[in-house]
Amino acid sequence: MPKTRLRHRVMHRPDDMLSMVADVERYPKFIKFISALRVKNRRQTSETQEQFEAEATVSFKFISEKFISDVKVDHRAKTITVKKSGHGGALKSLENSWTFHELSDGSTLVDFYVNVSLKAFPLNILLQDKFDKVGGELMKLFEKKAGMEFEKVGDPDLDWAAEIGSAT
Repeated sequence: MPKTRLRHRVMHRPDDMLSMVADVERYPKFIKFISALRVKNRRQTSETQEQFEAEATVSFKFISEKFISDVKVDHRAKTITVKKSGHGGALKSLENSWTFHELSDGSTLVDFYVNVSLKAFPLNILLQDKFDKVGGELMKLFEKKAGMEFEKVGDPDLDWAAEIGSAT
């Protein structure tokens, strides 16, 4: 199964990053391979948590695929988790998580994980070779979008790897 995990520091606040990533309906405006996205059944499950279904249409060249995901947003923990819902389409399974860690200077370490399985095994093999690159490109799109919308914070010289290393 194609999967990747990226840890990337962004010079924006964790709450800003969380709100931007949770606003899935805006994805088609800045992620070119998502041609449509619709939210259904949005509900607050607690004071700091919400849950909804996201129906996405992913298009690449002449292929277009629609799938539904269950999305859970936890504002207190600063996490977003996504899992494929339903049985249709070429996607066998999808697990995706975002965690936004606040660093000592107010910036954010984004911990992004995605694990995808396609029903056609040969496509899994082909996708794996490109998956790390696609994950990195996706992270760049979110960082660029955040740069257009949010104030920059933090110390560019912060040794965030040492800070996170001491916390784990």
